[in-house]
Amino acid sequence: MDDLEFRRTIYADPHSRDERLKQAIAQDPAKAQAWQEARQFDDKLKQAAKVPVPDGLAQRLLLRQSMQAHRKQRQQRNWFLGLAASTVLVVGLTFTLWQPGQVDLAENALAHVYHEHKALVVDENLSLEQVNAKLASFGGEFVADIGKIYYANFCDFQRIKSLHMVVGSPQGKITVFIVPSSESMKFSEYFSDQEYQGKALNMQQASLILVGSKQQILTPLEEKLKAKLRFSA
Repeated sequence: MDDLEFRRTIYADPHSRDERLKQAIAQDPAKAQAWQEARQFDDKLKQAAKVPVPDGLAQRLLLRQSMQAHRKQRQQRNWFLGLAASTVLVVGLTFTLWQPGQVDLAENALAHVYHEHKALVVDENLSLEQVNAKLASFGGEFVADIGKIYYANFCDFQRIKSLHMVVGSPQGKITVFIVPSSESMKFSEYFSDQEYQGKALNMQQASLILVGSKQQILTPLEEKLKAKLRFSA
């Protein structure tokens, strides 16, 4: 089981009993850790959905809706992925969509948005200083205000430590990823699926990736972040 199939499996069902998944976990400590984290996060979501009524009723309803949307989207994505795989076999395409060890920025960005949907629900109301404290580990910082910051935390783009943010815009919340550059990256400037669209910008030291709904225009926020994001030499 390669890295892409492994991540798709644990994102779809962290408690899967697939024998190939068990073998992959037994053979690779990094996969075992990622599987454990996915299970823990899934358990936390289930616990969060058990908030008693009436305390926290609004939060519970939001979480339940997001989980239902996640399941529906996951089923649709699995169907389309299966269709795409069949098409590749029938047509006999000669190019490679994925190479061992390669980090597909678009694939990982969309997977994080679906799996970490809580990021679009919470409001941590972070200051620029708090975000820059995290960016400092990448040698970066925002030199001026970028607007409302709802969420910011580290995430894993296939063993590349990255920053996952949710930033406000006139059109609503937009997910932002800052991923340190690596030779193993597969870079796509534009990408989309049935629900989301994304745009990526290569800034040499890191890739800036924005993901929003199909109705949102990402360019204004991209230009704002590009103008205010700096990296040390």
